[in-house]
Amino acid sequence: MLRVRLIVPLALVLCLIVPELMATPDRMLVPEPLPQKLALEGAAKYKPFQLVRVKASGIDPRAGIIWRVYPSQDVQRATTPRGILEFVAPPGTYQIEALVITTGADGAISVDEQAMAVEIENCCDKAPPIVPPTPQPPTKPKANPVAALGKIQFGNAGCTATVIGPRRADGKWDVLTAAHCVTHVGVGAKGSMTLPDGRKLAIKVGSIYETPDCAWLTTEDATLADLPFAEIAATNPAVGTKIWHKGYGVDVPGNREDGEITFAQDGNGQLQMSLSVSSGDSGGGIFRDDTGELISCVCCTTAKGQKARVWGCAADIARKYRPGASSETETWTPIEIPEAGIGPINVWEPVDMPTRRTLSVTTLK
Repeated sequence: MLRVRLIVPLALVLCLIVPELMATPDRMLVPEPLPQKLALEGAAKYKPFQLVRVKASGIDPRAGIIWRVYPSQDVQRATTPRGILEFVAPPGTYQIEALVITTGADGAISVDEQAMAVEIENCCDKAPPIVPPTPQPPTKPKANPVAALGKIQFGNAGCTATVIGPRRADGKWDVLTAAHCVTHVGVGAKGSMTLPDGRKLAIKVGSIYETPDCAWLTTEDATLADLPFAEIAATNPAVGTKIWHKGYGVDVPGNREDGEITFAQDGNGQLQMSLSVSSGDSGGGIFRDDTGELISCVCCTTAKGQKARVWGCAADIARKYRPGASSETETWTPIEIPEAGIGPINVWEPVDMPTRRTLSVTTLK
């Protein structure tokens, strides 16, 4: 009897509870989801011109979203899926806000708000340091013997001469020619030199050495930095060395003549060569074929207009007498001043080249 009385009350309880559970299944058996928290996801710093991209998470699929960007000037937004903001803007710091609007089952409206800041870097914020260029040694100008050969004129008398480098410390240039081209005017005389490129230079006789037959002139303009020039060989060439010259001789003006060294420096300070020259070539530079260095300047010959024996001041002597290279007193011989009014004025006429029949050796002076 005790067992029956316990079972009956339990059955009555079950009968009362079960219908109530069956009547409200949604409320009692399926729990409502917990509301998600709104968050903004994206990088906080961007490179110049990089696309800014921010995503809103934790929003109801049925909710509306409003994006705001401050400052808004020059901000260019892209068309994006719901919940994503993309834009480009000038460098600076921008405040991004997202407003999420949700309508409840009872019609109530709720607004959730979240914000974040992003920075767009300036293109010059992290510019690499400026590294100064490594100083380079000055480039040595290159000799150009062909362009350095010019036509010189003192009065009507004309010869060939060569601009010699390097340039002098005072800005002027040395010019080498034959002594017999300027002995009629003497030291201090002023004339002109016309280069192959057409430039005309004012020149002045500086020193005359009659025995080796060389003379040093200088340009008067100290601002001519870009003149073509030739260089004097450090030593006299050996016998058999191939040579050439290219002067303003009357035979074939401006032609190149090739030859070779036939005898070493003699007592006059001259080399002997096998070469073809003519009047007007006097004073013109003679150059090594292999290096282009000046080894002599035309003095005289045994025959004009054909290959013959030719003499000229040796490189060692020309270099020794170059202005500033020696402390010895310069030697020059004054000549009679020519009378005015004889012959045409300012017409280039080649100086007659001396002709030798026998070799004469004297002491240098």
